[in-house]
Order: sequence, then C-alpha cells, then structure tokens
Amino acid sequence: MQVSFILPILNEQVFISDTLKSILNQKKSNGWQFEILIADGGSTDGTLEIIRNIILKNPNVHLIKNSQKIVSSGFNLALNKVNGEIIIRVDGHCKIAQNYIEKCYNLLKETDADIVGGVIETISSGLIGNAISIAQSSRFGVGGVKFRNKDLKESGYVDTLAFGAHRREIFADIGGYDEEMVCNQDDEFNHRVLQAGKKIWMDPSIKTKYFSRSTFSRLFKQYFNYGLYKVRGIQKRGGIVSIRHLIPSTFIVALIFTLIIGFFLQSPWISFSVGFLYLIFNLSASIFSTSSISVIPLISLAFWTLHLGYGLGFIWGLIRFINKWKDTELKDFNFNKEHFCSHNLK
Repeated sequence: MQVSFILPILNEQVFISDTLKSILNQKKSNGWQFEILIADGGSTDGTLEIIRNIILKNPNVHLIKNSQKIVSSGFNLALNKVNGEIIIRVDGHCKIAQNYIEKCYNLLKETDADIVGGVIETISSGLIGNAISIAQSSRFGVGGVKFRNKDLKESGYVDTLAFGAHRREIFADIGGYDEEMVCNQDDEFNHRVLQAGKKIWMDPSIKTKYFSRSTFSRLFKQYFNYGLYKVRGIQKRGGIVSIRHLIPSTFIVALIFTLIIGFFLQSPWISFSVGFLYLIFNLSASIFSTSSISVIPLISLAFWTLHLGYGLGFIWGLIRFINKWKDTELKDFNFNKEHFCSHNLK
C-alpha cells in the first residue's frame, strides 16, 4: 500500500520543518509506504533550503516547481506524479498526529466514504495569535463547521473537512482542484464530491494541529479571500452546502441598510440596532470562549475581523464575478487525467 502526501506551499520557513517531521514520523504498519510531494510556489524565505536538506536524508520527499504559485495548480501538478492509492492533502503550516495514516487507512477500509479525515486544533503564539485561534475554533466565529471543533465527540458524514485522505479513484472520477479557485479549492472540490454522490467521513479522534495567522491584517486578508472565492464556488457548483456561508454578508448588508434608514428617519435606535445586537453576541461569545479577561477584547476584535473580512469579500465576489454565473466548467488545467488513470502504481 502506497500513501501519497501533497503539500502545496509558499514561504513556510517557520513551520515546514515541523510539518514534514510529523509526516516522516508516521507509524509504519500494515506494510504501507509513503511519499511526500511538495509543490512550491517560489518560496523566497528559506523554505527551499530546509526542504532540500530534508530531501538529502529522505529520498521519498520530492520537490515540484509550481510557477503559477496558487494551491490548486500546485496540487494538480503533484497529483500527476503520485504513486499512492491513498492521497492526502496537507498544508505547510500544520502538524498531523503520528497515527494519522493508520487511522485514515482503517476508516477507508471500514466505511464507504471516499474521503476521510478528522478535526483541527487551531493554535498560535502571542496574545493576538491566541485570540485568533480561539475565534477560529468558535461556533460564533466560523459557524457550525464540524472539523474546526476540536472537542467534537461523534464521528459521521460531513459536507467538508480539511486535510482529507482521498481514495485515488475519486480524482479519476471527478477531476482535480479547480484552478480558478485561488482560495476555497478544497471546499469546492468537496462540494463536487457530494454532488457526484460520494461521501466524506470525519472521525474526531484524528487530530491535526493547524497554525493560524498571528495578526489581524493577515486574518482579514485570509477571510476576505475566503468570502471572495466562496462566490465563485457557489457559481461553479450551482448552490451552497450550508446557510452559514451567507450570514456574514447578510450581516453587513443589514448593518449598512439600518444605518442609512436610521439616518434618514433621524433614529439612532434604528441606525445602531444591528450593530448593537451583533456587539452583544460578539462580547458574549468572547467571554464564554476564555477564562482570561485580558484576552476578551482581542477575541472580540478577531470575531469582527473574520466576519467583516468574509462578508466584504463575499459582497466583492458578487460584483467581481457578476458575469461568471454561467461559467461552471471545471478548470483543472494542470491535471493530466489520462496520465493519472493510466499510471501504474508502484
């Protein structure tokens, strides 16, 4: 049994060593072997030096040039070269558990799922980083996304997850990552999986540590892009999986609408009604998320940042992609499906 890890990365000097070590230190059982294919988008921060040093000691680690720099193209380029019957996508700023392969392998045998995975524990350093990680793990912060709830107990079918282990056949059936999706490429892919009648299974005993952004500016940019490309994903797939994707933009529209109406009616109560209600929920969620009083204001600001970022990104996506509603074609240009399907596994 061969397992292939694909890592599309760019400038991961801080985390890449720990990420690769967490893969290389996987338990060896059931007679499997694994390879690691790293698609680098032109790192300039010392990432490549770290990877090359690791390659010298580990011939099963391979480096691929991703000149287009985006995750989806890098993933597809690596997909062309994989030998594995199981294919796992991993980011360059996370650490998987030592029994990750073992548990995913067993789940693929025991269930009828085409993708399996677990939950992520979002962690970071410093006060701001800690506040951001709490916000990204909160139901108020990210909705009912099950894979972000590290305290989840029940296994079951889900609509999406991160760092999944895929049966090789799924890519032959529905294609690779859509390269129009600069962000949310795995989310769009998972939606395509469900539409094809396939299944995704999540087991919370499988845990991954994910290193979050450590500044509010980077958090805003991250969620703005999530919201922006969520629109393109909805256009591609002709619908949404969950109503949670619409809530931030609806909040912003309601906020602006009440401000305008209240201004013309000279009613401060109307103007600030939506903002006031949000502030109450925000502060309540911030208080219940931590026992440290000093972190509460930062958690509150993190909630504001990711909600405004996602909502504004979604609204901008509706404008930017206004002429794209009929363009639903899968654009996995760098994925050679014919070669992939005919490739003899080692």
